[in-house]
Amino acid sequence: MNIVMAGLAGAGKSQLTHSFGKWLKEKQGFEVCYVNLDAGAEWLPYEPDVDVRRFVRVDQIMKDESLGINGAIIAAADRMVQYLDRIVSWISELDSEFVLVDSPGQYEIFVFRDSGPKTVQALQKVGTTIALNIIDAQLALSPSAFLTALELATASSLRLGVTTINVVNKADLGGTEKIKAILSNPRLMREAIEQERGGAITDLALGLLEHIEHVMTAQRPLLVSALRGEGIADLYKAVNEALCVCGDLT
Repeated sequence: MNIVMAGLAGAGKSQLTHSFGKWLKEKQGFEVCYVNLDAGAEWLPYEPDVDVRRFVRVDQIMKDESLGINGAIIAAADRMVQYLDRIVSWISELDSEFVLVDSPGQYEIFVFRDSGPKTVQALQKVGTTIALNIIDAQLALSPSAFLTALELATASSLRLGVTTINVVNKADLGGTEKIKAILSNPRLMREAIEQERGGAITDLALGLLEHIEHVMTAQRPLLVSALRGEGIADLYKAVNEALCVCGDLT
């Protein structure tokens, strides 16, 4: 099974890749393959078995082509596509039960340019593929920010074309009771939005919330702490249920 870690920069994709992989190995006895697709990563909490930096590096592109950091990141993402066959072949040779794919930190580049969808298409050729949309828990404390993050998750699912599970990470930073209350009862988010906003913008937010309430009925976001390893068992259960027609993700 291939699991693509997606989400905004700083959401904890690499740390969750490490924690989930460690849990799968130590608690379940699975063989795990770690894949790094971030060509600009300077440090990772895990040792990648497959590393895009073997083919493309942001710092080298900046040096060779006199590009700024943003231009080099875009160039690296576009060039990664050229090596997908080799990357997927590398993954296939390892024959691991779980393949954890750590996507580039720049969510918008991975999802909205060709690199993300093409990566997922390539992965699907060698195994069932799903995505985790990782959301920083601090965003969940702001109704409008959380609503926006969930809408981005919908866009990600459409672009990548695979089942996507929403995961609220960094529960260790506090505010968990409020977040749990919102996740278990979307009505509380409606009330919070009405208090936070006013005028026409509230109508827009509530309109978006109607869609989110429908999405959350199918799969309520999970609350985890990648740093402390909390909620990983629930994540594993959700991953398995996502692949079962009869699974209940609520």
